[in-house]
Amino acid sequence: MSARYARAQIESAVAQSLVIGLEGLEASADELAMVAQGRVGGVILFARNVESPEQVWALNESLRRAAVGLPPLFVMVDQEGGSVARLRAPFTDGPDMAALGAADAAALAAHGRRMGRELAAAGFNFNLAPVVDVHAVQGGVMARRSLGADPLKVGELAAAFIQGQQEAGCLACAKHFPGLGRTTADSHRHRPLVELSRDELDAVELPPFRRAIAADVAGVMVCHAVFTAVDADRPASLSPAVIEGLLRGEMGYQGLTLSDDLEMGALAAHGLAPAQAATQAYIAGCDLLLVCRRAEEALTAGREITDMIIDGRIQPAVAQAKLERVLRAKAGLRHLPPPLDQLRAALSHKGA
Repeated sequence: MSARYARAQIESAVAQSLVIGLEGLEASADELAMVAQGRVGGVILFARNVESPEQVWALNESLRRAAVGLPPLFVMVDQEGGSVARLRAPFTDGPDMAALGAADAAALAAHGRRMGRELAAAGFNFNLAPVVDVHAVQGGVMARRSLGADPLKVGELAAAFIQGQQEAGCLACAKHFPGLGRTTADSHRHRPLVELSRDELDAVELPPFRRAIAADVAGVMVCHAVFTAVDADRPASLSPAVIEGLLRGEMGYQGLTLSDDLEMGALAAHGLAPAQAATQAYIAGCDLLLVCRRAEEALTAGREITDMIIDGRIQPAVAQAKLERVLRAKAGLRHLPPPLDQLRAALSHKGA
């Protein structure tokens, strides 16, 4: 009995690291059961889950109700603006970050507040934005999603956006650590290789992340590219040298670390199924594991991680530290549902 109880406790702790995608416009009975049973710690919505403001509000409210009595559920979305915006008008869905690069910090803070207010009113509490990659190469995959080519300006604008969004009640996430601004390979399909020297990383890629950390950003998303100057053998998301060594050790980051989607082609190119990748990302230092389509892969990873904690391959203190970071971030989330009228007011940009 005590062994089963201990396993259940560990499974519950590990589940707080699992973030899954949903299939449709409503949460299925199985998806709601996963939330209600505490088998996942968060969900992420995509365009396939969104039809209208009222519908997405109702979807998020059903998820919130399912999680009553448990730690609040992370309800995530990628709402960068422009080419990456899961919520379209009347939500603020633009412009691209590239177009905002010519603005000043006050404008970015106002933009972040407006977007954060809308998202919070719709029931979201974690926006996976802003992109802080520096657009440093012609034809780079982040060209439209980046705030520009000047690392200091990108950092200044990103910090303002982060502060505005988080003040409005929606957590922010700086991505894609350590920086995808110089790659032309899209990690959704390919395996990016970034062959910058450590001096180049320090001078160009890392300064915006330092500014985001100084702005108390809630999360940092780690990408799937290989950075040869730090770890030539592993993608950043699976690399203790990148996450624990560089991000936490050298840069002093104490917030949440998120994997990019673990079903991406970049990891499949390394011969990894999503569940395998999720387990390795957890060991490497990721607090939140994003499996954006096949929830069963996340649950498989959760079972494997639980087994590894029980048999000593993962130290319990490591799992406890992850759980504490997740719960600390969740402690500030609102428990009461936002009324639908609040969403309608936010979408009319009243008080913007």
